[in-house]
Amino acid sequence: MRVNAAVALLIISAAFSGCFEEDDGFQWPEPTSSECELELDELGCTTIIEGSETPHRSLINPLTGNQWILYLNGYVKSWDGQTLDWAVDLSEVVNRCHMEQGLLGMALEADFENTGTVLISYIEDGTCEGPNQSDLILASIKIDEMDTFDLDTLTVLLRVNQPYRNHNGGHLIHAGDNNFLWGIGDGGSSDDPLLNGQNSSNPLGTMYYVKFEDNTVSPAVDTGAGDPYVLHHGLRNPWRFDLDPDGGLWIADVGQACWEEVNLVNLTVPANLGWSDREGFYEFADDGKCRPSQPEVGPNYTDPVVVYPHENGNCSITGGFWMDWGPEILQEGFLYGDFCTGSIWVLREQSGVWSEEYIGTSGGMIVGFGKSLSDDLLVFHWTGQVVLIG
Repeated sequence: MRVNAAVALLIISAAFSGCFEEDDGFQWPEPTSSECELELDELGCTTIIEGSETPHRSLINPLTGNQWILYLNGYVKSWDGQTLDWAVDLSEVVNRCHMEQGLLGMALEADFENTGTVLISYIEDGTCEGPNQSDLILASIKIDEMDTFDLDTLTVLLRVNQPYRNHNGGHLIHAGDNNFLWGIGDGGSSDDPLLNGQNSSNPLGTMYYVKFEDNTVSPAVDTGAGDPYVLHHGLRNPWRFDLDPDGGLWIADVGQACWEEVNLVNLTVPANLGWSDREGFYEFADDGKCRPSQPEVGPNYTDPVVVYPHENGNCSITGGFWMDWGPEILQEGFLYGDFCTGSIWVLREQSGVWSEEYIGTSGGMIVGFGKSLSDDLLVFHWTGQVVLIG
């Protein structure tokens, strides 16, 4: 796999070690940025929003045409292409203690134009002392006028207990017919200490599939799993996923010691993605060493479509979209990037084989992607910039 050779391994910042150090000794790297460098002459980069907060998700309000931008710290702001205005401050209910906590997801109800209802996903506010783990929440909230959220209408729909503060997942998409996919991490720490990944009887390490009706949720399908909401399991920390027009569900799952992976499963056919028996194509080694050989795939596991190693500064996958929109050169594939290097790829099928094309680096640490008001690609950086690629 190609990477930008100019991006060096990022320096770990001592200033962040007390806040972001994980139980396995991993530390979040220092926030950094560089120049956007794209491989394709047809594409260019423009920074459209500067800032110090962390944007990571966007949605178009069909009533106004403006764009909602979600920030990890609990803010939602409205962008009309020129001005960034407040939509809501959810900081009184959202936990800001840790890098992987906060406001994590949002999706529109199918009949949003009439109901004004959106679903949101967040880590509940709690103490920042000690391990500071808090529950992952799925809730509904109404829009009262224009782009303003009515906090008085916030209704908690589901609550998932988090044993640790990291690996929360929390991404949320509408999957048609008022059904929603909600990605949930394995509960945190390292090595999956509670063996949640291979336990489909609890929500941790899974893809929930829920139906939203009358401001309540119920299981969307009967999969026969111990937990009726669980559709897919064996995930570590699914950070962004999307559906293609054929009902394929593309899941970017963050690895631990060795491998970042992209998975493809059928939306409604339950699958076991392997964690924590496997990482990528390989047997998971809790000693932190990457296995040199690929074991046979057992009948219980669905292997990834592609993996990439923790080399050349790459450290953590950020999933994007199945591209049936945007610049033509990016279409007909699944787009994803790497948090540390800012590298971006599109995964496409060619003659029955999936292969990735390196697009370049966005010039920052990628926490999410979005669709712009003009249908170009947006890239959200940890350091606060919103970059348009088109």
